[in-house]
Amino acid sequence: MSDASAILSAGAVALSCSATIAALVGQLRRIGVLSDEMQREIYEDALLMLEESQGDDESGVFEAARELIEMHLRPDLKA
Repeated sequence: MSDASAILSAGAVALSCSATIAALVGQLRRIGVLSDEMQREIYEDALLMLEESQGDDESGVFEAARELIEMHLRPDLKA
């Protein structure tokens, strides 16, 4: 597998996981399992974990994942 293919594959996995978790968190919020505050804390914790593990990544994968998480922290974009 080439470096470009490996990066693309890793990016696809990261983005699909992000989308799945976002959907799960959103559903748990809608059915009342999570409060607004709990939902925000989940995304804040995920962002912190991502930032702590990114290292010297220059592929753009971590940046894209951060943008997805940050989108859920913006009050104007909340579901």
